[in-house]
Amino acid sequence: MNDFYYRVTVATVCTALGFVLGANKEAKAATITLTPTIQFGVHTTFNRLNSRRSELSSSYDRVSSGLDIRTRLAEFNISSFFVAPNTIISSAVFQDKISSIGGLRPVTLGISGYVGNGIAEASDPWGQEVFLSSVDISSSSPGDTLSFDVTTFVNQRASNGNTFVGFAINISPWGGATLGGTDALGRSSLVIETVDAAEPVPEPTTIFGSALALSLGGWLKRKNSSRQNKTTSQR
Repeated sequence: MNDFYYRVTVATVCTALGFVLGANKEAKAATITLTPTIQFGVHTTFNRLNSRRSELSSSYDRVSSGLDIRTRLAEFNISSFFVAPNTIISSAVFQDKISSIGGLRPVTLGISGYVGNGIAEASDPWGQEVFLSSVDISSSSPGDTLSFDVTTFVNQRASNGNTFVGFAINISPWGGATLGGTDALGRSSLVIETVDAAEPVPEPTTIFGSALALSLGGWLKRKNSSRQNKTTSQR
């Protein structure tokens, strides 16, 4: 009977040690700043019949609204984030910077997301874009950095296995502005924060229970050893 209790205690202690030593792993965070695989501009005009004509623009820094629409687009390669299944995207922020604002002051800059392909096309992103959010620039000044939270959209694209995620910047309701980006080339950026999934750190109650099990195991072992010594001496 004593041997049975001893075996049970040893098994309990080993299990407790496994929780204490094996689960003590904290999630590791990392911040990665991506530059666009491709960044380009699309110039859209409307004629008297309200038909639309879109073409690639010679520059990608200008945004405007009205009958003369200029859109700033950027596509990022996110394939590395769904290759590693243990990587969780906790935050994704699209950033740009205001260089100048036209005479007719605009009110907001809006960002839309779409599935890109790494190729500059005048049809991007018409018909497939999803509006994500907007920022008020009515009181902004040249040099101000713009930040758009695009976490949900980026996670959706990574979950679906889309290689490229695209973003389009538009201005409304009227006016124009020039965007200078966040790097030396005037490009936009996508700042992604990731967390490596790991086993949770044990709670204090778990650690206390493990310590108690270790203490109980040591006591039973000493008691069993003492009984064996007495039996040997009596013989």
